[in-house]
Amino acid sequence: MAAKGGKPLTTIMVAVNQSSVKGYPHASISCTGAFEWTLKKIVRSNASGFKILLLRVEVPDEDGFDDEDRTYGSAEDIQSMQHSFILARLKFLKFFVKQCHDNGVACEAWIKQGDPRKLISSEVKRLQPDLLVVGSRGLSFFQKIFIGSVSAYCQKNADCPVIVINRSPSQTPEDNAED
Repeated sequence: MAAKGGKPLTTIMVAVNQSSVKGYPHASISCTGAFEWTLKKIVRSNASGFKILLLRVEVPDEDGFDDEDRTYGSAEDIQSMQHSFILARLKFLKFFVKQCHDNGVACEAWIKQGDPRKLISSEVKRLQPDLLVVGSRGLSFFQKIFIGSVSAYCQKNADCPVIVINRSPSQTPEDNAED
């Protein structure tokens, strides 16, 4: 895809994720900050020169119980829950897509499931964006060891320049692992 004047668009991949706070089905603080920073500091008033690739990576439920776990009494119950789950996933992406469109920026959005570190890096390799922007929760040294840092992994393994956006101190919860 080319921008006005025939120049190719600069593609920026932004990794987005849902908040880790239970009962809070919205974008995380760190990914929202990274996305807004991208629009404000990189795209600015040159929206026609950029394309934003929005990648949401969902981590599979490892403990066997989460907010979507339910007991179903009928096929209709299952179908209704599946429909609700799909709508919630699309609503999440719609938040970012709408902001891109409101700012006149071309975008694509999609969802993958798996380890965010590996999937973000493999999607970068597949799509070859000019830049990857990720948010950071600001984990402590020990949290990075036990939880793992997606942003640090991407900085080391992504096949393009990576910008890591830290949360502002006013947006940082008491527990940095919450986002």
